[in-house]
Amino acid sequence: MTSPAERLFRLFPQTPALDGHQEGVAAVPGLVRGEPAWMGSWKFRANPYAVENARSHTRMHLTLANLCVDIEDAARIGGVLMANAVAHSGVPEYAQIPMQWALLQTGELVIQVQDSRRDFPGFDEAVTWEPAEGEKPRGLWIARELGAELAFAPTEAGKIVQALIKPLDVPAWDSPAVSDTP
Repeated sequence: MTSPAERLFRLFPQTPALDGHQEGVAAVPGLVRGEPAWMGSWKFRANPYAVENARSHTRMHLTLANLCVDIEDAARIGGVLMANAVAHSGVPEYAQIPMQWALLQTGELVIQVQDSRRDFPGFDEAVTWEPAEGEKPRGLWIARELGAELAFAPTEAGKIVQALIKPLDVPAWDSPAVSDTP
């Protein structure tokens, strides 16, 4: 989690969006530790299918890019970010909510969702919320439990909510894939 003073953005190099307009991935400096090695984006209608569509597209894009992150966890985190945007942005169902994925040189993955609401009342409380015994886990708590570092920042068009996901721990190339000891 970042402090309010660190919620400033810088833009990564511009990449063409799906509709031909220029679009970039903004990053919270407190979370980002390198320029992107790979980027992808998609826009989802803010309808009842947005969350599952975000999960499916996240799974597809990350699988095709052959990224070394837990793809299922990343898909769930993307779904949580999209659910949050759909539930709290107040946009109609025909509105589109952009989602971007960026793989940093460090192997970390940034997933971010943009919506038109500039503020995020209770962000710190939402991120640090813990379910009581017997209470169902929800929202940003799920993303945090899956290992995401979360941040948000306002932009000219609204805000970006961002999750940083660490790469998987993989064995070094010089160690055997299968141990010779029983």
